Amino acid sequence: MKRLAVMILALTLALSALPALAKAETKIGYVDLQRALNDSLAGKEAKTELESQMKVMQAEIDKRIAKRDKLKGDLEKQSSALSLDARRQKADQLEKMEKEVDRLISDANTEMQKRQRDKEMAILKEIKVVIDDIGKKDGYTMIVPSDVVLYSKDGTDLTQAVIDLYNAQRTAPAAPAKKPKK
Repeated sequence: MKRLAVMILALTLALSALPALAKAETKIGYVDLQRALNDSLAGKEAKTELESQMKVMQAEIDKRIAKRDKLKGDLEKQSSALSLDARRQKADQLEKMEKEVDRLISDANTEMQKRQRDKEMAILKEIKVVIDDIGKKDGYTMIVPSDVVLYSKDGTDLTQAVIDLYNAQRTAPAAPAKKPKK
């Protein structure tokens, strides 16, 4: 009962503050984080780097598949000439290679997903700092991700501004180090 009274009091106080809040300017913007990630220079660099790493992994997978396919072809060609024991041994070897190829593909996919996630999280962390800066500088009450926005007026999409500022900050030369006094 006491808890209910406290909740009613808190609700009454909150509702009484609404007219004051309505008078204060509320400025809300939104950012398409996926677009900011993909269109930023850092995002493009990360994509290129990940594609390069994937090509290296794919080359290794292709080598293993070629070895497996050669063994499979040899087994099919020599099947009638091989003894039952030799055929079974080659079939076991082929099965083992198929499992290795499957595991290699699975491991490569897992590794690439992890690398992509790590890069995305690092970039999004940097983008978040830019969003905070824009929010503070331009007096935004709130900036939300675009995927939660059902309606907005023109001019509330801050995505391009975030991308531009983020790219500018990443390409700006670092401040020169101060020379020590002699």
